[in-house]
Amino acid sequence: MNTVAASTTVHIFVELNKNDKKKIEFDRDHVTGLQIKQGANVPDDYDLARRHGQKLELVTNDQIVEIKNGEHFVALPPGTIS
Repeated sequence: MNTVAASTTVHIFVELNKNDKKKIEFDRDHVTGLQIKQGANVPDDYDLARRHGQKLELVTNDQIVEIKNGEHFVALPPGTIS
């Protein structure tokens, strides 16, 4: 019998400014932008982006994203990320 554990913990980081990064964890690997903001205690109207090196990819509140351990996101005041 081959049993695979269904529960997975995924740790990501949300950068609020250069000196403040929050590590948050989820028990699943697909979450919405709003769930990430709520986990990091970021206001719902803030911009959220996934960091790809020096590039930022905007993530909307209702967008479902696949997250991986160690990924970094950035939260900035509304209208900062276009």
